Amino acid sequence: MRILVSMTRREKIIVSIMAATVLLGGYLYLGPVMTDSQLGVEKKPDVSALEFAQKVIQKLKEDTTLTKDLFTIRSAERKWEKDPFLKNDTMLSDTQQREVTDNETGTADTQMNLVYTGFLEVGTQRLAIINGIEYASGEAIDGQGHYVRRIHPHQVEIGKQHTPGVIILRLMEYEAITRK
Repeated sequence: MRILVSMTRREKIIVSIMAATVLLGGYLYLGPVMTDSQLGVEKKPDVSALEFAQKVIQKLKEDTTLTKDLFTIRSAERKWEKDPFLKNDTMLSDTQQREVTDNETGTADTQMNLVYTGFLEVGTQRLAIINGIEYASGEAIDGQGHYVRRIHPHQVEIGKQHTPGVIILRLMEYEAITRK
């Protein structure tokens, strides 16, 4: 009781409200459970959920945008016959990868699977996209001593260290257009 005497009136009110809250919470948590019928709530059958599901299924069957989307997806998955990025009617088979031709050396070790697919010019710097990777002049292509000698918009010169020969890679799209 000494503790209650030394407390101010404000603190006594706060402690009494806290004690009432704890008692009420304990009674509601541990007290008797009331069912829906005791509370006066009528339980409806789940017919509305079944009707709702049937309506949704019917709307999905009637919706034609689903078939349009499915057609678009299947069309995109099919193999393209024409290259959509070329302005002419070049068939895609004409622009497939090809073996690199060796103009001067003709040795077997210089035959590589390199494809020149793009050209970028940023300011004064030119970049060649070979096998999906960007290279600047002088950069090494592989661990076998090949490097980019010169970059032109329609072809790239590939050199090999300590050899005089040059491999010319032509731009794939440019080749397809010039062959026609």
